[in-house]
Amino acid sequence: MKKLAILLVLALLIAGCAQKKAGETVKVGVIGPMQTRFGVAEKKAVELAAKIINEHGGILGRKVVVVSADTGMDPNKAATSLRWLIQDQGCKVIIGGFASGVTMAVQPIIAETKTVWLADGAAPSLTDCVVKDYEHYKYFFRAGTLNGTTFAYDIFDALNNYFNGELHKNWRRVAIVRDDAKWAEGVSKVLKKMLRDHGYEIVMEAKVPKGTEDFSSILLEAKRKHADVIITLLAHVSGIPLVKQWTDMRIKIPLLGHDLSAINPYAWNASDGKIDGEVFIATGGAIPIPLNDRARWFLKLWKEEYGGYPDANTAYDMFDALFMYKWAVEQAYRHGAKDPFNSSLVVKYLEWINATHPFKTVRGNFAFTKRHDPLWGNDYIRNWICQWQDGKIVIIWPKNVATGDYRPPAWMS
Repeated sequence: MKKLAILLVLALLIAGCAQKKAGETVKVGVIGPMQTRFGVAEKKAVELAAKIINEHGGILGRKVVVVSADTGMDPNKAATSLRWLIQDQGCKVIIGGFASGVTMAVQPIIAETKTVWLADGAAPSLTDCVVKDYEHYKYFFRAGTLNGTTFAYDIFDALNNYFNGELHKNWRRVAIVRDDAKWAEGVSKVLKKMLRDHGYEIVMEAKVPKGTEDFSSILLEAKRKHADVIITLLAHVSGIPLVKQWTDMRIKIPLLGHDLSAINPYAWNASDGKIDGEVFIATGGAIPIPLNDRARWFLKLWKEEYGGYPDANTAYDMFDALFMYKWAVEQAYRHGAKDPFNSSLVVKYLEWINATHPFKTVRGNFAFTKRHDPLWGNDYIRNWICQWQDGKIVIIWPKNVATGDYRPPAWMS
C-alpha cells in the first residue's frame, strides 16, 4: 500500500511537470531579408515546421513560437533585429540569414550572447569564425545552402566532365558574370583556379551590382571575345533580365552556373519562357523535384498550407533547420541534461549530425563538417545540375539523379 502511494505521488509530480511544460513556450527567431522572396520563404518554412512540431507535442512539451525580423540586407538593421530577437524576445535559436556579408557582420552578437544560429549563406568564408575561434563561435552553423566553394566544384564538374567529357562540347573559353558581392568573390576565386589549372581560358569577368537589369553590353562583350560558355554566379541580382536578353539577342553562347532566379519554379513565366535552355545549379538540391520521401512530404505540406511551390530555395534549407534543433534539444534531455536548451549542449548534439550519423532532410542526407558546414557529396547533398526545358526543370547531372539530358534551346540549334 505504501509503495502504491509513493507511485501515485510520483505520477502526480510527473503529470504536474508535464502540464507545466505544456504551458511553456520556446521562441525561435527567424532573421532574413523579409522584403525579398528569400526571407519570406525562410519565415514560411520555419512556421510550417513549427506547426508540424506543435501538432506532435512541441519540443519537450513546449510550444514553438516563431518570431521574425528583417535584416533589410543591411548590417546595421540586421544587428538591431538580431539583438531584438535574442535580448528582447528571448529566442533560444536563430534560423535564417541569406546574405553572407550581412550575416558575417553580425556574427559577433552570436558569440557575445552564446545563441545558436542555424544560418543560410553561401560565402566560403562564412564559417571561418568557427575555425579561427571555436570557443566563441561554436554556436554558428551553416544549416542552409552549401558552402559556396561547392558551387565551384559542381559547376566545374558539369563543364569538364559532363559537357566537355561525356558530350564532347570542347567549351574552353569562359566568360564569368557574377554578383559584385562577397559570396560571389569567394566562389569565383576557387572556380577560376580550377579552370586555369585545367587549361581553360577566362576571357572576361563581369561584376554586376544589385539592381542590374541591362546585360546587353556584357552579352555582346562575351560574344566579341568568342566565349564558348558564360558562367553565372548570381543571387543578389536577378537573372531573369539576363535570360530574356540572351534569348532576344540570340547570343549563341550557353549559360551555365549559379542563377538563383532559375531555381524559382515560376521563373518560366517570369521570363516569358525565355529561360528555356539555361543550365543552373540547384543549390544543395533545393528544387521542386522530390528525390526522397521527405521531399515529397514537404512539398505536399507546403502546397496544403500555402498553395503552389516554395517561394525560394531557402524554404527547403530552413524547414529542416528547426527539426535539427529539436533533435539536438531532445538528445540533450535524453542524456540527462538539467537544461536541455542550454546552447553549449545544443551545439554538442548538433555536432553529432555528422558523416557517420547524417540527418534525413528534404535535400537528402545532411551532415555537418568540423567547420559547421554542410557536407558535400553524392551520398549527402549536392548542387544538382539542372536545365529549364519546355517549362519544366530537368536534372541533367550527375547521372545518379538525372531526370533527362541536356539540350540547347531551339533558337541555338
